[in-house]
Amino acid sequence: MERRKLKIYSGSGKHYTHYPQIIIQGKWLRSLGYFIGDKVTVTQDGNRLIIEKYEDGHGADEEAAMVAESCYYEAPVRRVSWF
Repeated sequence: MERRKLKIYSGSGKHYTHYPQIIIQGKWLRSLGYFIGDKVTVTQDGNRLIIEKYEDGHGADEEAAMVAESCYYEAPVRRVSWF
């Protein structure tokens, strides 16, 4: 089992209250079988957090199809007259 070290960040809540936040992201999740749209449960076991997939969201092919094509936004040209 590969271990990853993550930092606990400060997430903000209502009325600027700070809460601990863990961000887990990266291509390595895909290699473990986690895909965009999958659902997970987080269980506490002592000082451990156990993350388990409980429902398949999408497979790798479906995930690739969900990625939007690149597009560029062109702002409307605004002409200003100084006279």
